[in-house]
Amino acid sequence: MEQITMTKTRLSKNTSPKNTFKLLDEITTEVIPRERYEFITKTETLKWFRSLGGSETAERSYTCRGYNVTKLTSTSPDKQIKVIREFKFQ
Repeated sequence: MEQITMTKTRLSKNTSPKNTFKLLDEITTEVIPRERYEFITKTETLKWFRSLGGSETAERSYTCRGYNVTKLTSTSPDKQIKVIREFKFQ
């Protein structure tokens, strides 16, 4: 079974007048199976989260397993929290 390493970075919005995400809340790393990766990056899943009012941005690039999503950036509907998921294929 193919294993994929997912690094999840959670950022909070800075209190300064500029709209920047500077405050680092947590970083977690976990190994996930291919099925979970496909569910997280599926087009229908991204559309569903966008319909809630947040934003979902998927960055694709060529990997050893083909042309896949390597970075997924999610912003909450209130624009206060940003979660960045980075995927590495083994």
